[in-house]
Amino acid sequence: MMKKFYYFFLISAFVALLNSCGSFHTRTESELYTIVVRDTLNQIEVKNAPGRRDNGIVYPSSKVLQSTREITTRDSLVERYYPNFIRLGVFESVGLIGTATTDQLGAGPFGIFPEVEKVPEGKNGYEGKLFSGAYYRFGIGEWRLRWFRDSKNWSIGTSLFEIIAKDNYRNHTLSSTFPIYIKKRFFISEKIPYISISPSFGFGLYPSQYINPNVAFEVGSLGGLNLRLYAGYAIGQNPTFSPFNNDPGSETQIVTTPYLGLGVSFLDFVNIVPELYTEWKDHPHSSWNIGMMQFALLYTNSDTSLGKNTKSLVKGVHLRIFPASISIPILDNGFYLGTSLFNGFIFGLKDIGLSILPIRLGYWRVILPDELSIEPFVEYNYFPSTFIHIGNRFNLKISESFNFSIVMGYVDGNNKRFVNAAKSYVNDAFDFTPYENFSRYYLGVSIGIIDRIFQSEELRYNKEGWKK
Repeated sequence: MMKKFYYFFLISAFVALLNSCGSFHTRTESELYTIVVRDTLNQIEVKNAPGRRDNGIVYPSSKVLQSTREITTRDSLVERYYPNFIRLGVFESVGLIGTATTDQLGAGPFGIFPEVEKVPEGKNGYEGKLFSGAYYRFGIGEWRLRWFRDSKNWSIGTSLFEIIAKDNYRNHTLSSTFPIYIKKRFFISEKIPYISISPSFGFGLYPSQYINPNVAFEVGSLGGLNLRLYAGYAIGQNPTFSPFNNDPGSETQIVTTPYLGLGVSFLDFVNIVPELYTEWKDHPHSSWNIGMMQFALLYTNSDTSLGKNTKSLVKGVHLRIFPASISIPILDNGFYLGTSLFNGFIFGLKDIGLSILPIRLGYWRVILPDELSIEPFVEYNYFPSTFIHIGNRFNLKISESFNFSIVMGYVDGNNKRFVNAAKSYVNDAFDFTPYENFSRYYLGVSIGIIDRIFQSEELRYNKEGWKK
C-alpha cells in the first residue's frame, strides 16, 4: 500500500510539473493600451466676385472656413517577459567531508575529481580520503515563497533527482525524485556575484525517505557557475522496495549522514527579488559564452584514426560539457576566464586527454556584431590528464542556442596518472608507454548545442552604472 502511495505521488508531481513547464522560468505580463489620435482639418474656401476686375482695385470676396475634427481610437497589446524563478540550474555536485572513515566513495573535491588509483584489496572503497562521500542534484529549481507577510528571500524548490552518497555502499545512499526544499537566504552582498548564507530544510519521499536540514555559504551565480560550502545532517531510510536497499537480511536500511561539503554547480542561475521585475531583454550578463555542450570533429597529425581508414579527414574528436567564458572587466572587457565541467580530446586510437574543470584564459573579439567572433586562448588541464591547450575558435552565431565554429590548436601533455593506475590493475602485463605522452595539432569544425554567445552590449560591464 505504501509503495502505491509513492507511485501516486510521483505521477502527481510529474503531471504538475508538465502543467507548469510553460511558466516555471518566465512570467508574461500583458499591458493593454488605448491609443487616441485626434485630428482637426481646417478648410478655407475663397470665392472671388464674378465679372471683370481692373488691376490695382481690390474687390471684396467671400471666404468660407470649414473645420472638421476626427477622433480615432485603437487598442495596442504589449507583452513583457520577466524571469519567474529564484534559482534554475542543470547540475550541482558536492564533495562531502566526514561521512565515512572506511569504504569511502572517493569522489574528490566538488564530487567530480574521482580517485583513479585502485581500491585496496578486500575493501569496498577507499580509506584516508578527505572527501569521503558526494551529493548530486540534477535539474534544480527554486521559486519565490511569499509567506510571513511577504518576508524577503524565502523560496521553495525541488530537483528532478538528487543523491546523497555517504560512502561506497549502495544501501547507505539516500536519493529522491522531486525532493522538496524550503530555503531562506541572508545576503551578505546583493551585487553580482551574490554572496549569501542560506539555511534550508528538505525532505525526499521516493525511493528513499529522509530529511536533510543544512546551511550553505553560497557565492554566485557568475556565468552560470556557483560555489557552495555546506554543513548538514541527512537522516532517512531505504525501504524494502527501494532499489538502493540491497541487503536481504533487513527490511529497512536506516541511514544517518552528518556532513560538510564543498560544491560547484553549472548552468545554475540565481536571481534576487528585484531581478524578477526586470525584463529578460534588460538583464545584464557576465559571460561571452555559456553552453550545454560543444562537440568538434578534428583532423590531426596522429598516425592513427578513429576508424580503420588511417587517411580519413576525421581523426579525432573534442568535447566540452557545460563550457563558460566569463568576461574580465579590463581592456574593453575582451579578456575572459573560462572553464567547463569536462574537456576531452581523442586523437586517433592512442592519444587521449581528459580534464575536469580546466582553466582557460582567452580574448574575445567581435568581428561582425551578432554574427562572427574569434577567441584565441590558452588552457591548462590538470586532472586526470595533464596538458596545455593553445587554440583559436572562429564562431558563427546561428541562433540563441546553436553556434558553428572552425577550431584549430595544439595540445601537449601526458596521461601519467592514468598509466600508473592502469599498471596497478594489470600488473605490468601490458605496455602503456605509447599512451603516456601526446603532442598533437588539430583543425576541425565544431557545433555548440544549447550554446549561447552574448554580444558586447549585453555584458553588464558595458551598461551604465554597473558598479553601483
